[in-house]
Amino acid sequence: MSRLRRALCLAAIFTATLSCATTPPADGVVAPDRIVLEAVPGGIAASSQRHGPFHEFDGLAIGLSYDELGAALAATHIGPRITTAAGTPVVEATLVQQCWGDVTAARERLATTLPRPDTAERNDLTPTALYFRVISGDAAGDNVVVSLLADTAQSRAMGGYSRVDAALRWGGDDWQLRVPVRRPNLHPDTAGYQLLGPTP
Repeated sequence: MSRLRRALCLAAIFTATLSCATTPPADGVVAPDRIVLEAVPGGIAASSQRHGPFHEFDGLAIGLSYDELGAALAATHIGPRITTAAGTPVVEATLVQQCWGDVTAARERLATTLPRPDTAERNDLTPTALYFRVISGDAAGDNVVVSLLADTAQSRAMGGYSRVDAALRWGGDDWQLRVPVRRPNLHPDTAGYQLLGPTP
């Protein structure tokens, strides 16, 4: 673990400890977790108050919980950051630090996807809601495959949801995404999926 990463983790632990010591929940009632959708380099991702990511550094989102929700959130954050829309510095840092698999093939795919900076933003591709389910593996272990559904204007017009399946592994201190990631396909409904975000 790098010195910066270690320092960030220690700071997070200290802050959490101090918060717990000074502001205990009233009557033992814990407020419900709130997940929001937010703009990140390359697209939209889901973030949680309790499951992360807890830090951002050089365009990377780091610090996600070691469970199903943490894996799903990681997929939403790492995926957009390895697209041309994220920009070369963010893409390269993400591939090196937060991905595994055939990184060379992922770079080659990106090289054939020409960025179009003069193209207007496609609002019909912006998700208004994200759903997830674990379709393989165990988030309590080292490997898991999370299926994500994005509710976008384009997918609704086509009669469904945009689906991407993401294979992740726990790298000892955070989740890593296997690359290259398969291209999205159309999925008919949300049966069997849970709402990832946004939550009330």
